[in-house]
Amino acid sequence: MEFSIYKQILTKESLIREMKEKGMTRIGESQVHESKIMIGDKIISEKIHVDFFFKLDREEAAEIKWSNYWGKYFGDSSIQRKIVESAFGIIVTELKGNLYVISLGRGHSYVNTTADLDFGFDIAERVYDDNSVEVKSARFLNQSKSRALTQYHADAFVSSEVGESHELVVSKIKLKDKYSKFLLFKYSDNMKFGTSVRLSVNSYEPTEILDIIHELDYLLRNESAVGGLSRMLLIKENEDSLPLISDLNRYLLNSILNKETNVSLSYFMEDNGEVFINPASDDIIEIVYKKSCELETFTIDSVAAALKALECEDISKVSIRLNREKTTKVFLMKLIDYSIDFRGKNFCLYKGKWASYNKSYMDFINREILKVNDYIICDEKFNLDESVLKKGRKIQKTSPKTYDQVKYAEYPYNIYLVNEFGYELLDRKNDHSSFKSVEFADLYNRDEKDLIHVKIGDTAEMRYCIKQSLHSTDIYNMDREVLSEYDISNVSNISMLFVTKLQNIIRHDGTIDISKNKSIYFKIEIIEWLTKIKSLNYNPKIIIAQDLREDLNSKSNKKLKRNTSSTV
Repeated sequence: MEFSIYKQILTKESLIREMKEKGMTRIGESQVHESKIMIGDKIISEKIHVDFFFKLDREEAAEIKWSNYWGKYFGDSSIQRKIVESAFGIIVTELKGNLYVISLGRGHSYVNTTADLDFGFDIAERVYDDNSVEVKSARFLNQSKSRALTQYHADAFVSSEVGESHELVVSKIKLKDKYSKFLLFKYSDNMKFGTSVRLSVNSYEPTEILDIIHELDYLLRNESAVGGLSRMLLIKENEDSLPLISDLNRYLLNSILNKETNVSLSYFMEDNGEVFINPASDDIIEIVYKKSCELETFTIDSVAAALKALECEDISKVSIRLNREKTTKVFLMKLIDYSIDFRGKNFCLYKGKWASYNKSYMDFINREILKVNDYIICDEKFNLDESVLKKGRKIQKTSPKTYDQVKYAEYPYNIYLVNEFGYELLDRKNDHSSFKSVEFADLYNRDEKDLIHVKIGDTAEMRYCIKQSLHSTDIYNMDREVLSEYDISNVSNISMLFVTKLQNIIRHDGTIDISKNKSIYFKIEIIEWLTKIKSLNYNPKIIIAQDLREDLNSKSNKKLKRNTSSTV
């Protein structure tokens, strides 16, 4: 027999009220258990208040569908029925202000909705034996992809990866010698860790189960987490979570309106097979909230101005629409990259939905992102100002047969670099015979055998550049002849040049600390980029330069138009 122990986020009174509303009744009287545990020679005694609630659902006329399905084939037209009973039980325990519930039967379906989602892994990080893991189920998450992995047996166990979110761990446990008097110290079966802690109880008396809860509570309060089990959980959009989601939505809206650094726009979004690309500069974009608002640039500053003009009060009801695709609307929250510390927990947006992540999730990312700094240089010779752009556009305009006559800034900037430093232009080139839709780089430095992707912008644009670089490197690695049309047969370095207005990543001494970027997903993706480029035996390099041009957002916001004639 196994029981699951959940830690609750409700008060005892609120939980009992909810259980009674679900039809559960109290069994017997409230009990008080005097629990004593020993740490070394020290005895710790605590009173545990215990209550038992039970409910039995009976359905007497349930049809046996499989019997009736085959009965007709054999000429039996009678309807076979059965009595179905579902038993729900919970043991409510209160210890020093913490509320723990033991779920019995189907009781988990009630207490899981009000559980502390981190409890199981908080315990696991203090007790699990990483050398005896039997099952590890994890999900690897970023904004553009997700995949799941379940591994069985310790010899198939893999180390943690960036973006990894653990769903379940089954293992033996191992406690320090000072806990040798604990019941858990002698526990030899596997223990299961998820939202709850699930353990085998065949050899224990009820009072010993209560003592085990006391032991778990003591470990939770007094031992540091050392296991490093990162976890991200999507917040279920049910009645219990609505107040939390409402608060998070309000903080998100305020962050947009105040143009805070922890909010940015994703360059692209993939959802259910559909891909939405950040609107081009010549697109007309509508922000829709009851009425619509047109703006010319898809930036946080412009979106903030539009939301103010529309007097937005609920960010979850805001969508964007391109005028060239009048029928297509995308909820704005799906395109927002945002994280926040709220009520002692960490939350972020994942494809427009709220998710929470534990400390281990961010600790692992923060450790790995510091390694990226070793591959970053800040180089002023790549700084972009109006004079640089003017020179590039002049060369572009006077050589119409050589250069495409496009208006966006990145192309003339690349032309300037070609003429200034002797690079070769690959921007907008598709002369290669295979993978013609792929732009393998913006520039090639023949002296250093360096393929360079260039992106002007902030977090959203940098994330898109990372995806481009990874995609093209994968293809080039499979087919080294793909760039032979440009007489490129040897690539040693894969580089990204970010030209940005971001100031928070630049230290006072002019060096770069990329960990200061507020986007979780940017951090995950640039760590993945570094790891992948190195694994393919290329030399990775990231160049940071500053965009010194006048901020154009204030100009574009002056062109903001409010459509007051139609309600959307």
